Amino acid sequence: MAPQAPPMSGLAIASLVTGIVCCVPPLGLILGAFALGKIKREGQRGKGMAVAGMVLSTISVVLVVVSIVTGGLADGWAGFKEGWNSSTGTRSTLDLRKGDCFNVPGGKLEREVVSVQVVPCSDRHDGEVSGSFRLSDGDTYPGTSVISAQADTRCLALGQEYAMDRWKVPAAADPYYYTPSQESWGFGDHTVTCAFASQGSKLQGSVRNDATSLDADQLAFLRAANAIDTVMDKAPDEDRVEDDVPGFRTWAAKVAVELDVQTGALSAHHWPAGSAAAVQPYIDGLKSAQKEWHQASGATDADTFYQHSAAAAKGQRQSTEITARAALHLATTPPATGGGSDGDGDGGREGVSGGGSGTGGSKSV
Repeated sequence: MAPQAPPMSGLAIASLVTGIVCCVPPLGLILGAFALGKIKREGQRGKGMAVAGMVLSTISVVLVVVSIVTGGLADGWAGFKEGWNSSTGTRSTLDLRKGDCFNVPGGKLEREVVSVQVVPCSDRHDGEVSGSFRLSDGDTYPGTSVISAQADTRCLALGQEYAMDRWKVPAAADPYYYTPSQESWGFGDHTVTCAFASQGSKLQGSVRNDATSLDADQLAFLRAANAIDTVMDKAPDEDRVEDDVPGFRTWAAKVAVELDVQTGALSAHHWPAGSAAAVQPYIDGLKSAQKEWHQASGATDADTFYQHSAAAAKGQRQSTEITARAALHLATTPPATGGGSDGDGDGGREGVSGGGSGTGGSKSV
């Protein structure tokens, strides 16, 4: 009977296969080492495969180390996360992007949330991301008050650029923002995400109407109208002028300056023949109002201020704005008083959303 060949080492085969597929680089190295020991003790075959598996695994380990140092592995992980997010629709609140419409688990925005469900904007949803901005890269957490102050201002600006025709924004859509917490700051979470969101009824359809979807005439009108609305919204908190005459005078001066700038821009724009006749009364009314606000800024008493501010209100008649908007094919239904828009001078509302990537960090909205 012919002598039988010694058995093939299963560990050697496993080492070679693991080294080739590179699934867990150190594993092939470990299996190969065990295989060589067993081959020597028991006289099995497969020494060449064990050595080849160890060599391939060593190369894989080196490549992994290089990938970590150069960021290649991080890029790969980011790609994996993006693929997973796309397939499931679930996304960390740290990964929300401009234009994303999303639902918050339970529909409660002002609480801690780890992830949200990204949905088509045509579906019913809780919020829509209008943009984001990065805070400083310092090691020290700035504090909630500092971050919120920046978010109030910059999210307002981003919201105005994202939804330029504020009259088209549903009354239920309020400005919200997601801000880093002290815990997530240490993990590199330095970004504020701005959004339009509804705490009550669901939103449906995108609120987006930005420079990519508006013509030059619509842009010129809305940029002026939004700038004027912004300064008008910054009146002193007091209900009566008598309670803060200096504060109202300072505000009136700012209004007069803004009206002067924006009427100049509107007058310089070349309006089409079809809309020029409708826009001109709006411009003329703003010019008249500008003069009255300038007079109000020099008022020495509340009665004089009331007199000029009332005259200014006649110049800023909503009816002339509606006529101009109709001619430019913009929204003609004014936003409801106290309803949502791209901002009312009071800043965004806040809640808390959780961090991602296993860091345990969180964001405050």
